[in-house]
Amino acid sequence: MPLSMRHLVLAAAVFMAGPAMAQEATVVQPFAGSEYIAQHAVEFDRLTYLSKIEDGETETDAIEGTLRVGVLKWPEGKAPLEIQRSFENALNAAGFEIMANADLPQFSPEQKALQAVFKTNRLGGRGYPRIDNPKRNAGLMVQKVDIFPAHYISAKRSKDGEDTVFTLIMSSQARVYMMEEATAAAMAEDTVSISAEGLTSEIEEAGKAILYGVQFDTGSAIIRPSSAASLEVIAEVLKSRDGGFYIVGHTDDTGGFEMNMTLSSDRSASIVKALIDQYGIDASRLQSGGVGPLAPLASNENEAGRQLNRRVELVERLEE
Repeated sequence: MPLSMRHLVLAAAVFMAGPAMAQEATVVQPFAGSEYIAQHAVEFDRLTYLSKIEDGETETDAIEGTLRVGVLKWPEGKAPLEIQRSFENALNAAGFEIMANADLPQFSPEQKALQAVFKTNRLGGRGYPRIDNPKRNAGLMVQKVDIFPAHYISAKRSKDGEDTVFTLIMSSQARVYMMEEATAAAMAEDTVSISAEGLTSEIEEAGKAILYGVQFDTGSAIIRPSSAASLEVIAEVLKSRDGGFYIVGHTDDTGGFEMNMTLSSDRSASIVKALIDQYGIDASRLQSGGVGPLAPLASNENEAGRQLNRRVELVERLEE
């Protein structure tokens, strides 16, 4: 995310309060006079959010990239409605499209849907540090948002080729709110490589090999250019062996079952097409298919597990 965007002040009513602590720069700044209780920042993670809250129905979506989270206490003498309206105005002024903006009655389906999103986002396991005051219980304040969410806003914008999603969750039990902001970014490339020897060994031992070196953008079946070296190795192995193979796509369990089934199928088909069109592999030797989240390697409860589950496998096919 460019620094000029990260330091943007969206409106006079919403800006960095400036307490004496290190702060993670964000596009959307806290309400004036707010005090940070806890922060969480990572360069690459997935943020699941509610993209629709309407008539008791909710929809979710997700974005992967840099993630900045702040839990703050708003100033005394300020009503929750003023906090809410200030963020609405600032988001509109900065070109965000507000997707969801709703009260969350206690024990309502909407509140339960948000709490499910919190679980997906590992809200309680982020390890929020205590800031500035060792007596401050940051975990307790996070729980006031987690257990008693009163109002939710999600907004999205595309600018300079970057998608940014912002969420605001206000507590009904204290003058506390949480800001989440994620800007889409590709995971660092060239961190996974494959070799012909490694693929051959996996196939001979297990009848299949995992192709982590072939990567896609989030929610897309378009192969990243950085995958070319891995595709070349896969083609080399296929040319050195006889018989047919399945190319099988897998996803994690976020984003909806039907979407994941389609995405996994489309991704495997993209690899088959690339191997045929670009590397001359006989089309009769390859068959694509997707199983979505049906065959995980690890738990989908944490990002490490979800990364393992998002994969494509090369599987030996018996001759008919």
